[in-house]
Order: sequence, then structure tokens, then C-alpha cells
Amino acid sequence: MLNNLNKPLVGIVLGAILGLFDGSTAMLYPDSRPLIVSILIGSTFKGLFTGLVAGFFARKFQSIPIGILIGLLAGMAFTYPIAIEPVNGKSYFLEIMIPGSILGAVVGFATQRFGKSPAIS
Repeated sequence: MLNNLNKPLVGIVLGAILGLFDGSTAMLYPDSRPLIVSILIGSTFKGLFTGLVAGFFARKFQSIPIGILIGLLAGMAFTYPIAIEPVNGKSYFLEIMIPGSILGAVVGFATQRFGKSPAIS
């Protein structure tokens, strides 16, 4: 199924799905439960934008290691502003940065490996 989509669309779809999953892990922390809707929305958009960056990179360049690095850096960049904000006076920096970075690396790999490249004319 992923091979029928173009690379940015693979990134958007996979990034949004993984972002939703990433955000749902906040339920493991009781302090964050009152904020779960905004966490889910923010994590989904974070994954979506990370996937978009990785997907557009994958359209232009074909390198799995560099694609993973670009996805990782995009995931870190979109996660950092969220991670530095304390929640109810407590910092969850690593709990937010690590999954966001992993999400980026996975999406970076997937956009390199799956999806259609643009036709060369």
C-alpha cells in the first residue's frame, strides 16, 4: 500500500499515525491526563510535519542513512519547543524528545524505502 503513494504522502500518513501513537503514551503519566486532547493533537501534527520534511527530502535525494538523519533532525526540531515547556511544574524533556526523535528516524527511513519517486521527464 505504501508503495502506491508518493514519498511526501507516505511521510504525512506514517508521521501522523506514529504521532498519534506517540501522544497516546502520555496517558502513562497521570499529570498529563487532563491535557491529553491537546497532547494528541500536537503529537499528530508534529509527526505530520516531520513526515512532510522527510518525504520532500526523499523525493530529491535517495540515501537511507541521510534520510534517517534528516527525519531524526526534523523530529527533534519539531519536538524541542514542546519538550522545553514544563507540565504542571515538572519537566518531561527526555520523555518527549526521545520518542519524537525516534518517530523522525522511522519516518525518515520509511520515506526513503517506500513510496513512488517522481517520474523523470
